[in-house]
Amino acid sequence: MLSNEYGPANFNMHDAPPDWGAPDMTVLRLGRRAPPMLPLDVFGPVWGPWIVAAAEAAAAPPDYVALPLLAAASALIGHARWAQATPGWREPPHIWAGTVGDSGSSKSPGADALLRDVLPVIEHRMIGDFPDHQREWQVATETHAQALEQWKADVKAAQKAGNAPPLPPSNSAPSEPQAPRLRQSDVTVEKVATLLANAAPKGLLIVRDELAGWLLGLSSYNDAGRAFWIEAYGGRPYRVERQKAPEPIIIARLAVAVTGTTQPERLSEMFREADDGLLGRFVWGWPDPLPVFRLSQAAPATDWAIEALDRLRQLDLASGEQPDEPPRPIMVPLTQGAVAMMEAFGQDMQLTQQEAGGLLRSAYGKARGLALRLSLVLTMLRWCGHDGIDPPPVAIDEDALSHACDLVAEYFMPMAARVFGDAAATQAERNAATLARWIVRERPREVHSPHLQRKVRLSGLKTAALIHAAAEVLCEADWLMPLQRGTDPGRPRSGYVVNPAVFEHQA
Repeated sequence: MLSNEYGPANFNMHDAPPDWGAPDMTVLRLGRRAPPMLPLDVFGPVWGPWIVAAAEAAAAPPDYVALPLLAAASALIGHARWAQATPGWREPPHIWAGTVGDSGSSKSPGADALLRDVLPVIEHRMIGDFPDHQREWQVATETHAQALEQWKADVKAAQKAGNAPPLPPSNSAPSEPQAPRLRQSDVTVEKVATLLANAAPKGLLIVRDELAGWLLGLSSYNDAGRAFWIEAYGGRPYRVERQKAPEPIIIARLAVAVTGTTQPERLSEMFREADDGLLGRFVWGWPDPLPVFRLSQAAPATDWAIEALDRLRQLDLASGEQPDEPPRPIMVPLTQGAVAMMEAFGQDMQLTQQEAGGLLRSAYGKARGLALRLSLVLTMLRWCGHDGIDPPPVAIDEDALSHACDLVAEYFMPMAARVFGDAAATQAERNAATLARWIVRERPREVHSPHLQRKVRLSGLKTAALIHAAAEVLCEADWLMPLQRGTDPGRPRSGYVVNPAVFEHQA
């Protein structure tokens, strides 16, 4: 009888050795695709090295710096500039970026290079002369209140004298000004709509440390919540009707940028809703963790990044052609050569979309619009990152569009396949990966259900049924084989022998 620290083996020693196949080691990562490498060259000779330096300072993969940078830059550009492929096809720059990784994989430290060290300084600069506007509002509010009280007194006096009452003041109460905003974590529809209508005409950067909680609760407080956020990508006019206020909130161009994080275990929850296009609007970054944790003594050039991105903040909308017309975006068109490139890229994405299914099909449907947005963001990052007083670019050239297309085709679409594929994994497959990682770590010759339940207590493997379902997945992957009971064939099996080749692959 063989035995080890995890319990006795129950197979017959006279039986032939198990006929093993080669173990499928991809069960350790749920059969996930390997992550594509982030093409840092698309960010240019200035921002590419900054991303690397910021990532090294945070002991994070560069993906966790680059995606928040794209989202933040898109929000700073906002409605001041839109990308234009043709007169009939225009896109706002706003990017929705989600990063995925296990706890401790440095998702948040990577983003802190921007969210903690750069953007707060830029937000402070956005305040500008807001205190003066607020004091003017206070004066106007008090003046209106006094005029209203005087009118009420005049009405009473007219009634006593038998005269016709005077008309009320012609001016309505002034709306309280909102402090300029860039970032927002409160994502209730009315709050975001109010800010977009008053305090953030260029758009907002929605920051969520846990995307799953937000996306799963979109309709919790407002039945129209999910529809609102689907619309918050396109930059079209939008009205938010309010039950407690007679007047709706009018948003001239509804568009926000998004950056947030989530853990792999939450993906299946996030994607369980029917595909309505919302998740296809995100770009995803899910790199492998760094093989060795190292601390860099060099800090990224934070002051330089502040000044560079502040140039994007200072971009403004164009004045309306008529005095009462609201400001409007300035269009940045593709050059003639870039238009031909975009047409070819769009055709490639269209063909690939026909072969894709589920959420990936939706992502490919957004690919050409994403490339157009990214081409503008990359163009503006290249501009703001260089010293000098050059005016903002007035066109998107072939080089910028080529980099954007490469980023979409070679990084974001393969990354979407990795993320969406993991979300489709069954609970048994997820538990099998948990059990497989334990086997690799502990190196048992056998595994037994009672021992796993009572002593090991792995996450997700609390019952015998769950353990056996996970073990069956590993049996199909040639990791495990059921132990033969021999003396009592009617007794349910509780153990499995481990394929020794599993440990050879890990050596």
